[in-house]
Amino acid sequence: MEMTMKTKEVSEQLGVNPTTIQRWMKFFNIHCETNEHGHYFFTDEQLVVLKTIQAQLQEGKKMKEVDLSEYSSIITKSPSTDTKIQKQTKAVNVHAEVYEEKLENVLKRVEDLEAELSKKADEVVSYQLLKHRSEIENMMKMLQKLEARIDKMEEKITPDEEVELPVAAGAEPKRKWRSFKQMFSF
Repeated sequence: MEMTMKTKEVSEQLGVNPTTIQRWMKFFNIHCETNEHGHYFFTDEQLVVLKTIQAQLQEGKKMKEVDLSEYSSIITKSPSTDTKIQKQTKAVNVHAEVYEEKLENVLKRVEDLEAELSKKADEVVSYQLLKHRSEIENMMKMLQKLEARIDKMEEKITPDEEVELPVAAGAEPKRKWRSFKQMFSF
């Protein structure tokens, strides 16, 4: 397992500022591991590359004159400025025809989704109506059975007989009248 060092440790070993280490990393496009906060972790190989950069700069070379060809496996080549500009220009220039075609495809898809949604909503409403209809039919059958039972019960009762209905069924309560004397007598 390789030893990893933080930027501060590397800067202390080289005797330079940590921002100088970060500047070299960006300028020479040295690829190294970072944590979730963006802090660099350096391997021993990367430390050797940084020492080589420092030595060449101390010899009086400018940063663009530093030769790191022997460390090409550690350093990723940086594309030229012209290539970067061309890539950015290609990304920005989208032809109107392509844009309109994609926009039409998106709008078509939205319309299709709306139609599907409407169809599903209609299906749900239809299902609910059929369910309600069957419940109403069941209730109607039950009412018809109840009416038939009431009719049978009424047939058993003869009209000659005087039936006393309970008060709860709507009959008048029987009142027992006392005479006026009985009310005030002891």
